[in-house]
Amino acid sequence: MVRGVREFQEDFRDDRRREEERSDSRREDQRRDEMMRAMEESERQRREDERKMDALRTIVNDDDIEISLEERKLINNPEMKMMENGEIVKRRRSRTSAFANQFRFDKIAPRVKKTVRKKARKELDKLQAEAFREANRLLRTKTGKLRKGVTQSDVAKRAQKILKRLRK
Repeated sequence: MVRGVREFQEDFRDDRRREEERSDSRREDQRRDEMMRAMEESERQRREDERKMDALRTIVNDDDIEISLEERKLINNPEMKMMENGEIVKRRRSRTSAFANQFRFDKIAPRVKKTVRKKARKELDKLQAEAFREANRLLRTKTGKLRKGVTQSDVAKRAQKILKRLRK
């Protein structure tokens, strides 16, 4: 019977090792995937650079192609684009896709009119700000911490009392 317990404990240790091996293999898989993505990205970048160099090489090496000043301006202007038929058009750049637009809050929510703040409300807000400054000055230490036994609720109550006094 004792022998059976010992075998169970050894099996338990093996399970822990298996879990460690699994986590190690997961890390390895993640590293491998990351390296593959980096390689694919560098390959894509290399192909893009090669395409640009081919286009530039064609223009430079072909003696029949002469580029005027206006054409140079068009080439270096990111707003302009040439269509397949040779027509030059101004490129439209949308900030977001049509798919993303359907989730924009300003497109979904109904338009809400801004309420006009009245003069009395503005004055009350100024008095309230002054009352809170005074209450905070009284109930906080020089470093800005609340005094011992004082809560933010106490500060608000004190501010209300000061506001009542200021309104008279």
